[in-house]
Amino acid sequence: MTSDTASHKHSTPVYAEAPSPVPCQQRIMLAQDASHAEVARFVEAMQALQQPVTLVGLTGRAPQAVHQEIVPDRASLGQRLTALLNDAPLCTRLHVCGDEAFLWHCHALAQAAGLADEQIELIRLGQRRHLYCVHCSCLQEIAEEGEATCQGCGVRLLVREHFSRRLGAYMGVCLDACDPRGEGRP
Repeated sequence: MTSDTASHKHSTPVYAEAPSPVPCQQRIMLAQDASHAEVARFVEAMQALQQPVTLVGLTGRAPQAVHQEIVPDRASLGQRLTALLNDAPLCTRLHVCGDEAFLWHCHALAQAAGLADEQIELIRLGQRRHLYCVHCSCLQEIAEEGEATCQGCGVRLLVREHFSRRLGAYMGVCLDACDPRGEGRP
């Protein structure tokens, strides 16, 4: 994962635009949709580094001649990632390509399997992201909007720029402090 603190808030994630040329013994790519053009671009760039690439996707097929597997769901993806990392050499890099909710789910799986943050590169596609309500702890998916209604407590939330890597979500705080109750709450 890359970081550019000059142009981004400290907690706001910055995503990779190209695979790191850091030499490694193996590269694993997890893709939400293996047929996406950005996946193809990254795989091509990784192949140019002449390092082995394994692609595991939830849907689609990459057009390149690369070892690839398609798994049926996120649980299977986690199991396959764990198996790959158990057999992987010490110098392995993980690339994850998908929407923000997918990225941070896979990031948590990779860290639980023992990868360091420096070994993980995230490539963001799409608009979907997670929002965490600080009032009721509800985690929900949203698009790019700056406001949302909490699905848990009904409070109208302001989507803050603060991003929790632990939760993989942006923080949502009460939009109107003068009316902190949610819709339909006494």
